[in-house]
Amino acid sequence: MKKMILSALTALLCIASGQAQFFGVDTDRLSTLITSAQALPQDNAVLILNSTLKAMENDGKAYRKVVEFVERMGDPADSLHNEVLYTEGLKNVVNSFVLSNSEKQRPKALLALAQKNAIGSMATDIEYATPDGKSNQLLTSDKYKLVFFNDIDCDACAKVKEALAQSTALSDAVKGGLLQVVSIYTGSNEKAWKKSQLPAWVINGWDKKQQVEAAEAYVLSTTPLFYLLSRDGKVLLKNEPSLKRVESAIGRVLVSSNNDATALAKMLFNK
Repeated sequence: MKKMILSALTALLCIASGQAQFFGVDTDRLSTLITSAQALPQDNAVLILNSTLKAMENDGKAYRKVVEFVERMGDPADSLHNEVLYTEGLKNVVNSFVLSNSEKQRPKALLALAQKNAIGSMATDIEYATPDGKSNQLLTSDKYKLVFFNDIDCDACAKVKEALAQSTALSDAVKGGLLQVVSIYTGSNEKAWKKSQLPAWVINGWDKKQQVEAAEAYVLSTTPLFYLLSRDGKVLLKNEPSLKRVESAIGRVLVSSNNDATALAKMLFNK
């Protein structure tokens, strides 16, 4: 672990001191640094990110390039995706002296969205309907909750549903009373939703009141996306597109002797 931290700090020094190919920033090295930081404990990774931004403050062009990398971390489809570093990076940017007030409008808006259902915070409780006509609240269960946000007309969602049906790890956790899996259709086509093909152990839910898309109770840049919630309703995993990483995260949570949501979320920082 010490070698990994030293390697990341060395890369930071190279980025900060070297003259680069693009506005004073070696973009390949920077991408490697951010990727390497994600393998470290969360607190160390945040420190490295903030140190990188601090190191760039004397070069406005270089700093703005780093800001682009911060924004990339908020994209679930990007290899740099990391919700914790994304939020922490945006906080740093909006509090820096480098950008003008007008330039800060975008990161401020992005930060406000990122802080909704942030990792470690209490998840927003929403109501969802089930095909039998009943209404349910998302946070009523005292089990770990995997929320699968999806759309009927989404090809990627259909593929994930097929993979979900083959997941023995998740089905075993549900049948063992440890996990609740809730599929939330975020669209408005009730007839199509009722025809959804899901395993019997997955709750087929519909956001009938459009709390997600219209009221932005959850801000989804795309679908499908997963949220993993602790037993007490706190966010452990956010905007995760990969079912494999979800399965891995749940496996780690279920075997952990620590039930503290903050500690569990930090453990899942490393995908």
